[in-house]
Amino acid sequence: MLADALGTYATAIGLIAVATALGAGILAAAGARRLSPVAPVVGLAAAAVIAWWAVRLPGHGLTALLALVVLAAAAAVFAAVRLDDAPAVISRMLPSGVVALAAVSIPFAAEGHFGVLGTGFNVDMSQHLFAASWLADPQGLSPSLFRNGYPLGPHALTVAGNEITGELTIAFTGVTIAVPVIAAMATVAALDSLSRLRTVIVAALTALAYLVASYLAQGAFKELFEAAFLLGFALWLRELTRNRDRAGNGLLRLVPGAVIAAGALYVYSWPGLAWLGATFVLWALAELFARRDDPGGALRRIAPAALVAVVLVAVVAAPELDRISKFGTSVDAVTERTARPAGPAPSPGTGGTGAGAGSGGGGKPAAKFERPEYDNDLGNLFGQINPASVFGVWPSGDFRVNPGDGAIPAPVFYLGALLGAVALGLGLMAAWRQSEAALLAAFAAAAAIWLATRVGSTPYTSAKALHMLAPVVMLIAARGVLDPLAPVPLRERAPRLMAALAAAFAAAAAFSSVLALANAPVGIDDYTPGVRKLANRFGDQATLLLAPANVIADQRGTEFYGWELRGAGSAEVAALPGVGSAPEGITRVLVVGGDQEPPFDDVKRIGSSNRVVLWQVLEGGQ
Repeated sequence: MLADALGTYATAIGLIAVATALGAGILAAAGARRLSPVAPVVGLAAAAVIAWWAVRLPGHGLTALLALVVLAAAAAVFAAVRLDDAPAVISRMLPSGVVALAAVSIPFAAEGHFGVLGTGFNVDMSQHLFAASWLADPQGLSPSLFRNGYPLGPHALTVAGNEITGELTIAFTGVTIAVPVIAAMATVAALDSLSRLRTVIVAALTALAYLVASYLAQGAFKELFEAAFLLGFALWLRELTRNRDRAGNGLLRLVPGAVIAAGALYVYSWPGLAWLGATFVLWALAELFARRDDPGGALRRIAPAALVAVVLVAVVAAPELDRISKFGTSVDAVTERTARPAGPAPSPGTGGTGAGAGSGGGGKPAAKFERPEYDNDLGNLFGQINPASVFGVWPSGDFRVNPGDGAIPAPVFYLGALLGAVALGLGLMAAWRQSEAALLAAFAAAAAIWLATRVGSTPYTSAKALHMLAPVVMLIAARGVLDPLAPVPLRERAPRLMAALAAAFAAAAAFSSVLALANAPVGIDDYTPGVRKLANRFGDQATLLLAPANVIADQRGTEFYGWELRGAGSAEVAALPGVGSAPEGITRVLVVGGDQEPPFDDVKRIGSSNRVVLWQVLEGGQ
């Protein structure tokens, strides 16, 4: 437990530090004179690109780790020389980061251990861990994610983190929880007029808005990265017009935005550019309108810097064009057209089937994982996500469940959504009056993309688009009601009512996010790719997997290994030890944990890989 905790936080804090240093150096190179809170997002994008190329060099994970550390150290030194007020800015960012880090730790406190986020809620993580394992030691056939052009920047960061933790699951979890912390620190860029306490509240609520917390709960790391990139990109655009000394000047002034775009390509492939590109276009149009007396002059002044930014993105993307062209928006790239539990899944936070049972007398298994057909339109959803959840006040631990289906009556959901909608309306009014073109552009772009996916795409895709919108909605809403300088008429006419509204909204939004985080399932803390490596030997055989009892009872081993066994004709998962003869109908037995002793009397060993042993059941006891 202690080693897992140390490994998780070492990876997370290390990535946050590296991202902040890299981002500060990039901003300094772009001409900034003061440190911007946006630096960690810029650096996170750069880290994903650097890690992806370094991990493919000899040394793999160690090479990636050294490349990140050395480049971050050089960037930090350069930034320290060029940037002013860095200690003061960092001291203002840190409290928001600390609170966000505490919030993303809630799932581990609730479950009592560290491990894979989302097991039983979103079973795709085993595929990502398998890909990361191959990057760390690229031998044999490359995994389907690599062949399909799936962006593997976060996986490369995980492999680098694995050099610290020695455990891929812990490293991946550390990388995942670092992203909302980075987003919280970046949000401080838009909160200069707020007190430290209000800054922390708005930043934490933005970084872990309800849908963001829900996606963290299911281990959907790629969406967390893209949401942070959209938020950071909008905040960087805001700095360009409001805090030029923090954004940069001259020919390289647009380089930080280009770096974020490059990072989006390496994390979310070409769809990742949609939110950034739409935001930039809307912001640019707004800025040109504000300079309508001389729009041609404004374009001429920005054109050289824009050309540099476009060339930078093109150069970084060029080596990946083949993989980018292969990437599809279909979830097939992860799931290989298999296995989503049919019907409504158990709410995350509940125990797995058969937890803690063993194979006794005759070896009856504890739990069976049915292999249903995968629905590309739904993914792991039950249907369309209620769009009212985007307002951030949604009292459910599972964002997929319809209002009223749980213990809380449906009217409470809609009253909460109304509270969120009112806060957003006030926030939009304040943003409009303050000419917050960048924030409004991000909101309009993300809302338009969600509407387009809702009309013309699948529920699975539209849910992702709604998630991208959530942190922008929360920033605008929370900033509008909590900023005492926001020009909202209600604040002048009824200050006590406004104060009550602000307190109610902040409390309700925080409660909703905490509920989602507390209900997050946490799976196994010791991953081995051996099950997947042996999977091609299953064919359509009926397979039993035996794992340590604590993994089955406490770490959702049934759900996780059931997904790993999706290549078998039927799959059963049980706790060690096996007793007597193998269960009737089973032809293959896998033992996780490296136990070399036969689990049953009627089996013989036929293979092993990465602490997993494969046994064949003998016919007629031979």
